[in-house]
Amino acid sequence: MVHNRSVTHTMIAIAASCLFSAPYVSVAGEKAEEGFVSLFDGKTLDGWHLVHDAKFVAEDGVLKLNGGLGWLRSDKEYSDFVLRLEFRFMKPKQDGGVFLRSNTEGKPWPSRKYEVQVENTVRMAKIFGAEHELNVELTQKTLKPIGEWNEYDIKLVGSRLEVRLNGELVSRSNSTGNLTRGCLGLQAEHGFHEYRNFRIKDLSK
Repeated sequence: MVHNRSVTHTMIAIAASCLFSAPYVSVAGEKAEEGFVSLFDGKTLDGWHLVHDAKFVAEDGVLKLNGGLGWLRSDKEYSDFVLRLEFRFMKPKQDGGVFLRSNTEGKPWPSRKYEVQVENTVRMAKIFGAEHELNVELTQKTLKPIGEWNEYDIKLVGSRLEVRLNGELVSRSNSTGNLTRGCLGLQAEHGFHEYRNFRIKDLSK
């Protein structure tokens, strides 16, 4: 009996040690991702469509843009949503963008869309297609150097668009009501970018 009691106490001590030494998982972080759906499987372009001469490829869990002129279009259309994605620049002054509520016509890019600029210059986070406010100083301070991952959190609801870069609200618009629904897209304008961790929370009613 004494031997069994000693073994039991030892097992409890080991279990407690493992519990308290286990990596901490943020509950808040889990809640922040609640309701989000992945848009990129890390291996293929399933769910997306290459348009014109866009040179996007899926490799090692990363969506790589190796130049070209065109865009990568989502098969699905969205209205109101929160879009999160990570990106990094592979060279200086790389021009690109995230298309929102895009149509499917136009060359080399959609003729109607809103665009959040993905360019490591003073145009970073600029919103095309709508009147907007851009905090250039905060954007440049927040933007990480070439080769390091950045994150966009883009919330589009009705006529209001908010763009957060690495957690900071850097640009916004209250004039996105003209286009109500459309595809998502990534612009190819001879740039070299890498993207990963695409996920979306659909807020459409």
